[in-house]
Amino acid sequence: MVTTQALSIESLIEELQAHPVNSNQFFLAFKNRRLTPRQLRVFVKQYHYFCFQFVKVLEGLLYRTPIEELDMRIELVKTLYSELGSGSSDHAHIRQLERFAHSVGLQNRDLAEVEPIPEVTTYLGTLRRLFLESGYMTALGAELAVETTAASEFQYFFPGLQKYSQFDSKDLEFFELHVLEEQHHSHWLMEAVRKTARSPEDFEQVVAGARETADAWLVFWGGIYQAVFDTGPSDSIH
Repeated sequence: MVTTQALSIESLIEELQAHPVNSNQFFLAFKNRRLTPRQLRVFVKQYHYFCFQFVKVLEGLLYRTPIEELDMRIELVKTLYSELGSGSSDHAHIRQLERFAHSVGLQNRDLAEVEPIPEVTTYLGTLRRLFLESGYMTALGAELAVETTAASEFQYFFPGLQKYSQFDSKDLEFFELHVLEEQHHSHWLMEAVRKTARSPEDFEQVVAGARETADAWLVFWGGIYQAVFDTGPSDSIH
């Protein structure tokens, strides 16, 4: 029998999947337009900066989760383990993204010297506050939203990048992997909510964290759109 709480979780997932962030203007432009080499580099530098910093913030959430909340900690560990390549540094997601960065002409020193745009800084600040300063139920909702809404971006990024003949399967490994991987992450966080949110009050905090995060993620991509498409003269990529 499906419980009322399970239905509430499903409703929250449906709400997150229907959020405008899942079909924002940057995703649509990335899939449908041909980005110049410079535009691709702008995107990768900002996106890599976020991904690089996010894993550390997620580690902080795991540390702050009460030790008795074993089920929540298990699902967070599964997500972190996946992010870190399931035990293989070569398969860590950030390393896969760096291989794509190399394919568009960026070196590690270029990535290390990135100045994040305000929207990237603000979003990371929001996640740090929700993960590290809010109650752990609010933080759980925030992480649920991160993983649920992240699933949509790769439905645009992977087919969008397949248009470019210069990229081989190794270059696009990060994007292809995440078409399915983010769905696993979302399911793990759903399990964490089911097993950790034990009262209506708990679930209200989960919902609040999830909604704030999805809204902040939309602002993030608005900033990326401005940074990528409002820069200098065009050049071409084949």
